[in-house]
Amino acid sequence: MQHSLLPGALCAALLVPAATALADDADIAELRAELEAMRKQYETRIQQLERRLSDAERAARTAQPTARTGAVAQPMSAPLAPSPEQPTTKGASGAFGAVTAGSAFNPQISVILDGNYYQDDTDNGNGAALVGEAFTPGRGHGHAHGEDGHDHGGHAHSFAENGFNFREAELSFSATVDPYFDAAAYIAIDGDGNVELEEAYFDTRSLPYGLKVKGGKFLSDFGYANNQHPHQWDFVDQNLPYLNLLGFHGLQDTGLQLSWVPDLPFYARIGAEALQGDQEIFGATVSDEEQDELNLGSTNTGPRLFTAFAKVAPELGRNHALQLGLSYAHAEQHQEVHSHTHAVHDEHEHEDEAHEHEDEHEHEDDQGHAHNDGVTEELHQTGLGGNADLWGIDLVYKYDGGGAYGKGDFTFQTEYLRSTKDLTVRSSAHPEQIGSSRKLTTDGLYAQATYGFLPKWKAGLRYDILGLTNEVSGGRSESFGSSDRWTLDVTWNLSEFSQLRAQYAYNDILVAEDERERFSAFYVQFLMSLGTHGAHKF
Repeated sequence: MQHSLLPGALCAALLVPAATALADDADIAELRAELEAMRKQYETRIQQLERRLSDAERAARTAQPTARTGAVAQPMSAPLAPSPEQPTTKGASGAFGAVTAGSAFNPQISVILDGNYYQDDTDNGNGAALVGEAFTPGRGHGHAHGEDGHDHGGHAHSFAENGFNFREAELSFSATVDPYFDAAAYIAIDGDGNVELEEAYFDTRSLPYGLKVKGGKFLSDFGYANNQHPHQWDFVDQNLPYLNLLGFHGLQDTGLQLSWVPDLPFYARIGAEALQGDQEIFGATVSDEEQDELNLGSTNTGPRLFTAFAKVAPELGRNHALQLGLSYAHAEQHQEVHSHTHAVHDEHEHEDEAHEHEDEHEHEDDQGHAHNDGVTEELHQTGLGGNADLWGIDLVYKYDGGGAYGKGDFTFQTEYLRSTKDLTVRSSAHPEQIGSSRKLTTDGLYAQATYGFLPKWKAGLRYDILGLTNEVSGGRSESFGSSDRWTLDVTWNLSEFSQLRAQYAYNDILVAEDERERFSAFYVQFLMSLGTHGAHKF
């Protein structure tokens, strides 16, 4: 019996592998058949999609729609991004998004409301104006100064007063014009109802080799913060160097910009601008009347202002971004009027009569000369003209913390500006000074950081200083002190459309030679966005 079972077991052992091999071959054949069927199915599907894409492209070329969709709303402040803005010369969407037949001729429209409550502890409540008019030897007035006689750079609404302030309502319009151009316009209306065109420009979309042309009125790409609108700032007010060397709006002018994004393993952008030269402070000219009175000559034809910039962003990984920038600006024509009082003794008035008949108070005659004890204070004006140069270095680092609603996000940015004006005295009450040279040099920097300490909440700290170098050289040599301040703020981003901010600053401002104002200032700001708004740059 045992002998009969042994052959059967051996036979079964030999047949099991063979049966298994046959079953495996059947499974493999079945899988191959299924794979082949799926391949044919997907090839058919891909061909159908390719035909639909071709038809859609043909229809788009025929209709040439000219506007973008407004379906996606962007937050008012730029989000922390892992990489800098990439060029938009490729692809159909362009800088303002995709265009469909349903959105043709419909630009993206938004209104941003910017208001605040302000309080400082100066005697006159004019701390914000003091910050914007910190003393520099080259702070003569240009053509844009207020009716009150103070140089506000033509934009008095930029200086808050104690109490409630409405800085501006910004209306923005942006759209893709056609396959060749994008366009945008930004209009600001201040609290007094004054309307100002801030920007209105076009961008090319399809130039080869990474080239792009911008034309119209726009904020220059000099530096980093210069091309940001006020609602994009991380603090309520502008930093000291920008405010006092460039003006509230920075370099904002009419002209052309050519930029190039080379094909490199990292992001880089190089550009140059030719601008008309109508500026608030840097490259400013005085009024026609003052040009005639002070022998400064008429304003030259434009362009009078030229800039160049380079920005580089090395690859740091998914959650980190770094951008370095170098900028230069040259103003072909710059004019300033410097005023000072000069004491003149009245030779026709005897000293004993002065003591007998004059009281201790000053008075003014019909010519506006101040008298005090036989001394007349005359106003002397000096007209200076020449050219100006401005250098800038900027660094921005951003970290995406990955938390909800910006928690853990960190941003650090800093810029250094240096302004040099080579001027000649064209007119003066002191004839011996006419023709002498004046070199006015002022520099400054700011450094700031923000951190998302809770979802939708971030804190910011800023230090800014104006006048590390603050001097006159040439025909005369003088050096002055600096102005600086510390600023702390907390911002609550309730949503993509609303933002509340509280800010405190301690200011140490040089308001005149050997005269300082030290004061605290407090802001509460609201920002509200009505409608969709395009994404901001890095």
